[in-house]
Amino acid sequence: MSENATADQAALTEWLLSQGFARDEIEDSFAPMLLPARRALGDDGTRLSARQISAQTGMDLPALQAILHAAGRPRADDPDAALYLPVDSTLIGYAQQCMGFGLGEEEILAVVQVMTEGLARTVEMMRYAVLASVAEPGDTELEVAKGTGAVAAQVAPLLGPMTQDMLRMQILHALMEDEVSASERLAGRPLPGAGEVSIAFADLVGFTSLGEELPPEGLERLSQRLADLARDLADPPVRFVKTIGDEVMLVSADPVPLLDMVLKLVDAADSDDLLPRLKAGMATGSAVSRAGDWFGRPVNQASRVTGVARPGTVLLAESAREAIGDAEGFTWSFAGARRLKGIRDEVKLFRARRAED
Repeated sequence: MSENATADQAALTEWLLSQGFARDEIEDSFAPMLLPARRALGDDGTRLSARQISAQTGMDLPALQAILHAAGRPRADDPDAALYLPVDSTLIGYAQQCMGFGLGEEEILAVVQVMTEGLARTVEMMRYAVLASVAEPGDTELEVAKGTGAVAAQVAPLLGPMTQDMLRMQILHALMEDEVSASERLAGRPLPGAGEVSIAFADLVGFTSLGEELPPEGLERLSQRLADLARDLADPPVRFVKTIGDEVMLVSADPVPLLDMVLKLVDAADSDDLLPRLKAGMATGSAVSRAGDWFGRPVNQASRVTGVARPGTVLLAESAREAIGDAEGFTWSFAGARRLKGIRDEVKLFRARRAED
């Protein structure tokens, strides 16, 4: 170890001691420069066993250990091993309350597992963002410790409310979808304010597997590149609606320019060395706009059609194929009839190509 590195570590240790960290805590840490950030996020050094959490919350050990494991925490054969953080006990407390409201253990496990998988990507992105905002090449460990600790202390109080509001927003969005679908079924006719539109989704192929190869910021750049490309190509009446992770959503009152734009988008991705290939799906029907988003049967249908499209192709539900009719510039091939998730009847599918292709 160089003299500079030794001096940096000594300065870091001296500063951490002045901040109230114990010497053995510093020496036992693999990354003492991150101790201030961990403290700001609620890690005060306390460690609990599964049995202690069970006593605090009243949840039986098998269920408790299963939920903690679903949350990505280690599964301990010894219930008295002190492996868990105080926040793990808080999680179990929330799960216990949900069970008291009638949710079953299997449902709780499924929700915790899905939330853990989704938040893991969020954490990776935030970790990159924090380090990128405070650390510069050549910074000492002491400078990194002070910078990350300060940012974590400022951001930590925002995490709970921010996550809560984003989750509430997603639940409201799902309820609005259910409301529109249920109202259509009960009324047997389009909802007030609904109109005949065509909806399309374009999805990056292999985005999930790319997550194993690229850092979070790389995935974010790909998503943003797709969104920018879609916005550039979306001329009225085609309108860019939103991005959803690795896909973009588009809407148009006229299906012909929407199909033309989607074919351009797929071709543009094929010729872009930085983007994976795209696959796209399209459907037409009555939908209603709420808060800048669209809800209704064609939205669900277009999403499902996109899911079964092959890389580099644009697949249309029969509803969109009939709406386009004999418009010039396209050729068609029947792609079979499929049962799609969440759609009662089989959907006939058609692949669209440029006439010159």
